[in-house]
Amino acid sequence: MPTGGLSLPVIQNWSCHNCGGCCREHLIEITPEEKKRIEQQGWTAADGIPMELSVIQKVGHQRYRLAHKDDGSCVFLNDKGLCRIHARFGESAKPLACQVYPYAFHPRGNELAVSLRFSCPSVVQNLGVPVAEQKRDLKRLSDQVVAGRKRSVNPPVIHGAQQLPWADVQRILCVMDDSLSDTSVNLTVRLLRTLAWLDLVGQSKFDNVRGSRFQEYLDLVTGASRKAQPDNDLPVLKPSRIGSVLFRQLVAQMARHDTDRLARGGLGTRARLLQTAVKFCLGIGRIPDVPQSDSVVTVFGERPAGGGPWFNQLEGEFGGRREDIDALFERYFRVKIQGVHFCGAANYDMPLIDGFRSLALMYPVMMWLGRWRAVCQGRSAVELVDIQASLATADHNFAYSPALGTAWAKRRVRQLNGMNQIAVLCGWYSR
Repeated sequence: MPTGGLSLPVIQNWSCHNCGGCCREHLIEITPEEKKRIEQQGWTAADGIPMELSVIQKVGHQRYRLAHKDDGSCVFLNDKGLCRIHARFGESAKPLACQVYPYAFHPRGNELAVSLRFSCPSVVQNLGVPVAEQKRDLKRLSDQVVAGRKRSVNPPVIHGAQQLPWADVQRILCVMDDSLSDTSVNLTVRLLRTLAWLDLVGQSKFDNVRGSRFQEYLDLVTGASRKAQPDNDLPVLKPSRIGSVLFRQLVAQMARHDTDRLARGGLGTRARLLQTAVKFCLGIGRIPDVPQSDSVVTVFGERPAGGGPWFNQLEGEFGGRREDIDALFERYFRVKIQGVHFCGAANYDMPLIDGFRSLALMYPVMMWLGRWRAVCQGRSAVELVDIQASLATADHNFAYSPALGTAWAKRRVRQLNGMNQIAVLCGWYSR
């Protein structure tokens, strides 16, 4: 792994606000060393630990995780939304996975780039201390994350077999970041421009193009994309029937929260999930209810369940092209790009271009989920809170749900791009 410094997202703030969502929605796998340390801490019923439960569960050969109570919460979560290990022994006594969340560390040349998971509501709302001021703590965590791992990491493939050195990958990342920060046009146009010039990159070979020549190439293709879409006057194209089916399959996966409580639901729960998936594919009738994230409900309020909207109610105009919503998405995309949190090892070994396409699809997904929430609240236009709640819901899965790492899920991204449906979906659901 890299031994250089940390690259921090200067546009993001974060501090924990004790919503307790991460202690209910994540299954924390621990190392044998962490298992031994926790067992030696001597937990008893007097500490509020249900003694009918083991605090640690075995999930495979030399694999363990923290136990969860019947309500789905971690056995160490107290009634105030605080960790008992943290309260009694300090933060460093917790499993490393608990200390790191919602941060993520990814190699970028000789640096480690820091990204964040927007499944944490405080990240979505940009609440807390600027990340740039947390370098000391993040360096301590990153040293533990990379300890004992190999020091050299290859850059992500660009497309096909095309691979560039880290210096040129960094050039692509910088141009992507610049494209998404161009506030002279709305966020939808920025996304479409970026998708357009990346399509050109995806058709090119770079066997003898490096350094300054590669930068000249990037300047050329980005300039062409700006000329092709110079302003906010976007054509409105309706997604195709096949594109809509593939898109709703993705939405169904992004709306799910596979928690310990869900895993213990048995065959009946799995049958209901399958039935829900079929309904999303068909897109006919009422949208089936899906379990909602505890942290989203706690912070943003509950989406009313039962008697939900019809699928076709979400296809009109909902006023999504707003400055406050654009600002949220700009921060989201730029943090993921700066942190290399969308391709390579950070996203199921996807090539850089396919990885960004999968990230771009998050925009229409979250706009769709925001529309769903707005209609459930009796509104015909989305508000910032609808998109914030949808972002916290969907980013729980992006680059982490095993279903999104399957060959079929990767092929779906390529299919949607091949049919030009990614750009169409971005435009359609941004209205």
